[in-house]
This record gives sequence, structure tokens and C-alpha cells, in this order.
Amino acid sequence: MKFAVNYSNPLIRLLKEKAIQIDLIKCPDWEGMLTEAKPFGPVTIHYDLTAGLGQTLNVDLNQLKRFKEQTETPHINTHLVTPRNFDTHDHKERIRINHLWREEIQILTNYFGANSVTLEHYPYTTANAHIAYAADAAAFSQVIQDTGCQLLLDLAHARITADTLNIDVKDYIRALPLDRLTELHITGIKTHAGVLTDHFELCNEDWDFFSWALREIKTGNWPEPRIVAFEYGGVGDVFVWRTDYHALKQQIPRMYDMIHS
Repeated sequence: MKFAVNYSNPLIRLLKEKAIQIDLIKCPDWEGMLTEAKPFGPVTIHYDLTAGLGQTLNVDLNQLKRFKEQTETPHINTHLVTPRNFDTHDHKERIRINHLWREEIQILTNYFGANSVTLEHYPYTTANAHIAYAADAAAFSQVIQDTGCQLLLDLAHARITADTLNIDVKDYIRALPLDRLTELHITGIKTHAGVLTDHFELCNEDWDFFSWALREIKTGNWPEPRIVAFEYGGVGDVFVWRTDYHALKQQIPRMYDMIHS
């Protein structure tokens, strides 16, 4: 397993100071950020791709390949979504979105191979009710089975979804195709603006849940993912206000030791 952390200015400062050790710098598919990050260590790309909006029908596959080859990115990731006007109770809508999901993912698997495409589940909250069907464990799992792609398990997304559904999060995760696990994401979660939200530093409850997931991997219940990514920190208005130098300095070494012990 390689340990990745989101690119941020505080992360780069810590790397310059040699205050932390990581395996990969996790960047979005932005040319400028890739250029900025590469002098400080190996980079893995997290692509801003979705299946369910028709985006993949016109994607530049050669550009995705170029990003992948310029970095240590082992696979192309995409996210399962539904349009904002999607009616989860409409049977015809469900049939239509299932066809679109498979069509879009098949474009990626045909080009890169099913072992090099991972599917990530979005967090379902009361603020994005249209996403409920895409976050449904059975529907999500069936897409992976039908397309042959791999699983990107986001622990925070799973916790948020399970909280919204009022079900046990471990049961929700166990309903996913864990035999296809190839990447794992972890962040803290907090209530923000009345909604349970991810991309925060870890508190005690978050550490406990991460420890449980690592035990599942290290005891062989789950396959070992290629990458475990700490998705705390970033750039831009969405992330800067919740990117703290001291939190990164304290939490990255602990997480690195847990992953590599």
C-alpha cells in the first residue's frame, strides 16, 4: 500500500521542512498543480470524472492516458452519480441511468482495461437527495460487477451515506464488492452548515474507524489496496479554510505508521 495525501500549500511546506514522510502527493487532473507538485515527490492523479451525466461520452482519453503515464497513477477513477433532476422512484429513469452508467464506464474499461478503472461512491445526504440511487450499495455493486471495474472505497462517504440511511456503516461497506478494492480514502467528518461533511482532520471516532478498516485489510478480509489516500487539505475556497498545517504535521506521521506497520 502506498500512502497519498492531498496536495496543499501546508503539505508542500512540511515536505520542504522534511517534517513528514509520504509515498505520493495526490493531485486533481490539473496541469498546473501537477507541475507544482512533481518537484516534491511522486504524484498520483485523482480524476474529476463522473458516470451518469454523459461526461465520459466526450472525454479526451488520450489526455487521461497522458496524465496517468506522467505520474505514478495506477488507475483511472470515476464517480457514480445521477443528474440533479433524477427521480429515484421512477422505474424508467432507473433503467435509463443504468444503461448510461454502463455505457460511460465501458468507454474507460475498453480503453484502459477493467483492472485499471476504479469506481467511487458519492456521499448521500439530505442536501443531495438525487444521488440516493447512485449511492445504493446494491445498485453500485451491480455496476462494478457488470463492467468488471474496481472499487474505490471512501470511508467518509460510506459513513455519511449510512448516517443518512440510518443503517450500520459496516453493513453498508460489507455490501460493496470488497473483493475489487484497489484504493481507500480517509478523512474526518463533521456537521457543517447542518449537513454531515467530509474532508476534515481526524478526531478519535475517525481514527477508530480507520483502524477498523486497516484491520480488515491486514487480516486478509479485504484485499490490500494499491493506495490509501488522506483526503485532508487542498487549494481553493472549498479546501483552504479546512487545511491546517499543524493538523497535517500531527496526523500524517501517525497515519503513515499505521499503514506501513
